[in-house]
Amino acid sequence: MIPTTLERPHVRECVEAALASAALLGPDTEVLLVANRVPAGATYDGPADPRLRVLRSDPAGVSRARNAGVAAARHDTILFVDDDLVVPPSWCTEMHQALRGGCAAVGGPVRLRVVGPITAFMNHQRFYDAAPMDGEMGGLLVTANAGYRRDLAPPGPPFDTEHHPHAGEDTDLALRLRAAGRRIGWLATPSTPVHHVEENVPALVVRALRDGRSSAHIYARHGLRAPVQCLPSPWRVYCASLAGRPDYYRLYGEIDALPVRALFATMSLVLINCLHAAYLHETGRLFDHPLVSVDEDALVAELSTALSSAIEAASGVAPEVWGRLPMSLSPDRVRPTLEGLVPVAEIAAIFNRHAPRGTTPTRQLFNHLNRGDGAWINRAMNERDRAAEVWRRLLPRIDEATLDTLETEARRAGLTLGDVCGYLDRPEVRAASRESRSRGSARSR
Repeated sequence: MIPTTLERPHVRECVEAALASAALLGPDTEVLLVANRVPAGATYDGPADPRLRVLRSDPAGVSRARNAGVAAARHDTILFVDDDLVVPPSWCTEMHQALRGGCAAVGGPVRLRVVGPITAFMNHQRFYDAAPMDGEMGGLLVTANAGYRRDLAPPGPPFDTEHHPHAGEDTDLALRLRAAGRRIGWLATPSTPVHHVEENVPALVVRALRDGRSSAHIYARHGLRAPVQCLPSPWRVYCASLAGRPDYYRLYGEIDALPVRALFATMSLVLINCLHAAYLHETGRLFDHPLVSVDEDALVAELSTALSSAIEAASGVAPEVWGRLPMSLSPDRVRPTLEGLVPVAEIAAIFNRHAPRGTTPTRQLFNHLNRGDGAWINRAMNERDRAAEVWRRLLPRIDEATLDTLETEARRAGLTLGDVCGYLDRPEVRAASRESRSRGSARSR
């Protein structure tokens, strides 16, 4: 099932790939193209196919479009894909088989067609991969690549159109399925769908702000069941960032190219700040208490300029490097510092101008903002221990390890690639690893 506005350039390629994949699964399959918020006069211009049904859905909203598709589907097994994502021939068969094992839903990996630094960053961050939860390979859902069993799910429309009309609907569905005792699986396969995303700086910022707003609603509704959507101590962390002392952003020590690391770290800092600003803005709106005032148009414009300057600073990176980032996974290797290469003060100034802090939280609001901190901290400590175990297992063969190897081990431990790589951003971890390797080398001699 493919929701679409019929505006993206890869809609036809997406539909034709889905039809070809569905044909390999069986003769009774169908592909539903649900047109939502379509410009006047726009139609699907692909060749006619008896297995393709084009539906119309109003009013606007991807949740409404997906619900319309689910309601119209002839079969209980429904696969979701975005209208700029091209699936491989085996996709329908593999997803269908994964859903036969008793899971109410299944997620899977997505890779981007890398054409420059932005898509390289998004691909390395695994932007469209659903996060695992509770130490399991499966966890949440991202409907860019997901499957759903209507007959195993609670009755009613799967997506919440009231609270999540445009974003966060897949995370909300996953949390409701888990709360109802349903299983969510993960399909690890080398034949992954490919997302065709443009090199668009403003869109990257807009997405982070949208995700921050969505996370506020997820956490307000699901509470401690959604620690993955809870930003720990968000008021304190955001205030520290406004003061030019950010608590955390990725340093990307696994990448063996300093200009790439500096650019990715800058993007990480910007997106984390966007998440916190929008999260606090939306939480304040829900409680009628102005925590942060976001001027989105001005913020997006100025952050886009800053990120464009950071991209220009990395213009000496050869084009082919973005598609195949040079990696050095050895945790004991000394990395050059990024000091002075990430514009921390400039980014803080932009957020102070266009997303300034408002009124200090009331006690009630402060308790709401921090009520998940204990669960989040416990989860973070558990993830840190599992990330350490992943590196301990890989260390004897680290010189032969690839990013795919690391990601496979991470998923088996219920972690994302970013969880495991981010563990190495901590200098004390690298120092301990160097000492451990040194002792091992001494014993071998």
